[in-house]
Amino acid sequence: MRLVSKRRATTVLAAFSFVFAWTGADAHHSFSAEFDIGQPIEITGTVTAIEWTNPHAWVHMEVVDADGNATQWAVELLGVTALARSGLTRQVLKPGDKITVNGYRARNGTPTANASTMKRADTGEHLWTSSVEPN
Repeated sequence: MRLVSKRRATTVLAAFSFVFAWTGADAHHSFSAEFDIGQPIEITGTVTAIEWTNPHAWVHMEVVDADGNATQWAVELLGVTALARSGLTRQVLKPGDKITVNGYRARNGTPTANASTMKRADTGEHLWTSSVEPN
């Protein structure tokens, strides 16, 4: 009787593990599902907020066009650990900083991008480069 209980517990544990693994995998989308490598973009603006989160950090910035119209952009980066390893930390990038981002536009047409490089707009100082190639 005890053997049956252990088997049942193992089966239930395996089923829950599968469900949690599937949910986690579904939450993280591929680059090509969200961003278009055929739409490279360069934007320059002022950092308004930074989300130091995983699986991706986000930089929010206000970009003003030639006509004076401001647009709020959301720029996806790598995860916090990868950013810190490359030198991009909370002490390096702060709201109010003026930056230039090169990357790729979102497929859905919103002001969203995935960054491949980031530098200070006023000095050209390199802040970060992704070592991950889009696929």
